[in-house]
Amino acid sequence: MTENNDTKTLEDLALVFKAFANPTRLKILALCSLREMSSRELREALGISKPLLIAHIRILLRAGLLTYKVKVDEVRGVVRKYYRTANFHICMSREYLSRFRMRTR
Repeated sequence: MTENNDTKTLEDLALVFKAFANPTRLKILALCSLREMSSRELREALGISKPLLIAHIRILLRAGLLTYKVKVDEVRGVVRKYYRTANFHICMSREYLSRFRMRTR
């Protein structure tokens, strides 16, 4: 989320805050800010299951806070995703919130 991105909706903003609301997702962002990491490396560092990690990663990707690169491990013949924290800047203010057009029922 960039400070000049006025096209974000309140729903998009809520996704970002949902992503930040979980300590495990914050740890994933912190780890992936240091270097690209595979899901296996993340699982080992966090001590969580693959399904739980995937659920957290989906939320971070949907919020635009995490990106990934696909690499082929030719030795093992597998495709791996390597995750990295996206470049983002969060600026929250009353003025920023006032830019959203409120829909009434």
